[in-house]
Parts: sequence; structure tokens; C-alpha cells
Amino acid sequence: MFFVAGMFIPAQIIVVPAIFVLKAVGLMGTVPGLILFMSASMIPFTLFMFSGYIRMLPRTLDEAAAIDGAGRLRVIWTIIFPLMKPIVATAFILNALSAWNDFVSLQLILGPGSSAKTITTGVYAAVSSYSTNYEIVFPTLLLAVLPILVIFILTQRFIMGGLAAGAVKG
Repeated sequence: MFFVAGMFIPAQIIVVPAIFVLKAVGLMGTVPGLILFMSASMIPFTLFMFSGYIRMLPRTLDEAAAIDGAGRLRVIWTIIFPLMKPIVATAFILNALSAWNDFVSLQLILGPGSSAKTITTGVYAAVSSYSTNYEIVFPTLLLAVLPILVIFILTQRFIMGGLAAGAVKG
């Protein structure tokens, strides 16, 4: 329930306390600090997806493996994890998309003097109140879509397999 409650808190509210923690640890203004913050902010949603998927798996698989003499660790590694490919692919795509499109965290954690920019800040820089530089906007949008599209194409079979697995009752 604590992780589900974490989903209700927007990442923008957590940024200020996270900055204080990253400064205390010495990771403020570094890429590992950004990776740590992004990973921690995505844990509630990812855990919620994983727990729902694991609850969907039939308990008879665990029981059959236990009857055959498999220990808990062997059941997890040889039965549960291979069945979790669809949810891992889905979580990877959704978390990668969230990190890729992040607008706030990168500039706040790495600092305003950082040359690192996200795609969304690049698009935002090309659009102003009075004019829009389409020569910059359209290639930037193509760069924004291309990596996520490639990731989706590479992991599509796992996602579709997970969707089809819940469609047939047997």
C-alpha cells in the first residue's frame, strides 16, 4: 500500500527533497545521481505492475514445481521469471518513455549549467510565444520518437505475448 501511495505523489514534488538528499550523498550534479533519482521515482508504478502480473500467474505452477522437488529459488528462476518476459518488456518501455520525456528532473539535478538536455527541453527551446522554428522542432521530434519506437519494435513480441496470455482461459 505504501508503494501505491507513492504513485499519487508527482515526481515534481519529490524533486526538492531529492536534491537535498543527493547533495548530502555527493551525487548532485552527476549522471549517477540522475539515474538514481529516475529509478527511485519509477519504483511505485513498476512494482504495482509487477505485483498485478504475478498475482495473475496460476499458483498451480509453484505447487507443481514444489512437488517435483524444486526449492523456492529454483521456482523463481526457472518458472516465474521466464513467464514475466511480457511485464518486464512493458515496464522497460514505459519507464524508458518516462525517463526519455522527462522535462523537470534533468535540469534540476544536473544543474542549469549542464550541457545535457532532454528531447522535451530541446523542443521547448525551439518553440516560443511569437514564433516557432520548425527546422529545429521536426527533427527534434523525430529524435524523440525514434529510440522509443525502436525499443517497442524490438520488445513487441513479448508485449503481445503477454496480452494474448490473458485472453484465453484454459
